[in-house]
Amino acid sequence: MTRPVPRRRPRPRAALVGGLALAAAALAAPAHAAPSVTAVTLGTPASVEVGAEITVTVAATGAVDLYAYDLAVAYDPARVALVDDSVVTPDGGFADVTDDDAGTVAVAQTRLGTSPGLEGDVTLATLTFTAVADGVATFTVPAATLVGTDSAIVTLTDAATGTTTVTTTAAPPTDEPTDGPSDPADDGGTPTPGDDGASDPSSSPTGSGSTGPLATTGASVAWFAGAALLAVVVGVGILLARRRAATR
Repeated sequence: MTRPVPRRRPRPRAALVGGLALAAAALAAPAHAAPSVTAVTLGTPASVEVGAEITVTVAATGAVDLYAYDLAVAYDPARVALVDDSVVTPDGGFADVTDDDAGTVAVAQTRLGTSPGLEGDVTLATLTFTAVADGVATFTVPAATLVGTDSAIVTLTDAATGTTTVTTTAAPPTDEPTDGPSDPADDGGTPTPGDDGASDPSSSPTGSGSTGPLATTGASVAWFAGAALLAVVVGVGILLARRRAATR
């Protein structure tokens, strides 16, 4: 495939293609019928994300004696931008590309010398764009001029159209926690053991038949209370005995 160097300033494109075709016609063998194509198609991807490349293919089906052509590809400059030096045309000829930066790319291509015209299904141009904004990007071929080996010219209008939906890249999910059930102790729910004496088994009174650490603690307290009482009684008895001895 021929990759032409884009030119920014307008050029008399029809004159260029016609002049080359006319020069070739003088060297060509017998005249041919007027050039023709069954259809011109414009292929685009269904959708891309912002920042991705869009490959646009302009093709002709059923081409007959297509020695040269000049076509325009219109695009939406608010949503796509042409990638520099990305336009490719068929091998075996000379090509010229002009992008006006306002939404139109003009592509001219011609065979050289006594080369025969293109026949059958032919890719006329492949263009690469970059998606720059979301929305529906529309591409059209509003006009095309076909030139045969005998300089016969056929002009096509509104030859093809295609669209690509440009979408914005989805934002990645964040790691922020979502609202969930709060701590039961903070919203008046069921208290945890130990927060309230009534709900803590260790703070509940034990019955006479209780066993375990609490029952042992109760018995120890009763023993110390009895011993203290006995000590008081003995002390009082000793004190009374001393008083009686003193009075005798």
